[in-house]
Amino acid sequence: MFNRVRSMSFSSGELESLLPDIDLEMLPAELREVYESWSQSTACPSQYSGSVAESDWPVSIYVPERYEEGYAYPLIVWFHSDANDEDQLEEVMSAVSSQNYIGLALRGNRLHETSSGFRWDVSSLQFGSVPLQDLLHVTTCRLRQAFHIHSERIFLAGSGYGADAALQMLVQRPEWFAGGILLDPACKSECLKAERLTGLRGKPVLMSVSRSCPNEMLGRSVEAVRILRSAGANVDVELTEQPIDPSSSEVRVLDHWIMNCINREALV
Repeated sequence: MFNRVRSMSFSSGELESLLPDIDLEMLPAELREVYESWSQSTACPSQYSGSVAESDWPVSIYVPERYEEGYAYPLIVWFHSDANDEDQLEEVMSAVSSQNYIGLALRGNRLHETSSGFRWDVSSLQFGSVPLQDLLHVTTCRLRQAFHIHSERIFLAGSGYGADAALQMLVQRPEWFAGGILLDPACKSECLKAERLTGLRGKPVLMSVSRSCPNEMLGRSVEAVRILRSAGANVDVELTEQPIDPSSSEVRVLDHWIMNCINREALV
């Protein structure tokens, strides 16, 4: 099995395969009403088929070499650092753990001005006509059709402005994700000011902060931690001398932290 698979887009026909094959006439009346309501809601993948079918937003998928069908894998959704792209996923996952997780990465929504890579513009998390949360929802649903992923262990993670994008997704859809990992975020997203944060209560968040970062960035990081903790999120802060290289052995901290979250969940 290949460790990484790139998918450029999804056709409407492929998206329709996400819907359960249900004969409405065979359902009890009370369940029929619930199903019809769900099929018209934003939780139903078919609601995204038009916009996603028009998108050519590239994604990468990482699957462990020794993939085990019987194990429900946590999923790490990775938002790459500046001047990179979705291919950074393979290096990151290999450094975090080559076996414990399935990984998903999406390409940043803007070209990087001074390199051949990409970056995240958190002021408008769209690619063409497709909102990021719509694409992420459909892609995750498709992954769960193909691989055994634990639905309550989907973690967002990112570096730099990618961490800001991950945080914005967590704030917008906290019910979709188990927690967030923010490696040296720029903390320039307005999401903590503009959104209701009640959904973050009890959510685990890991944020790394470098002692060498500029004072302005340090101030934004401190404020972000304060706001997240005020909202009830369980924020762990990892202080480092230098910013964490996402492809280095330093990112093993993600593996330890996620496993601690899972162990605490098992004890509750």
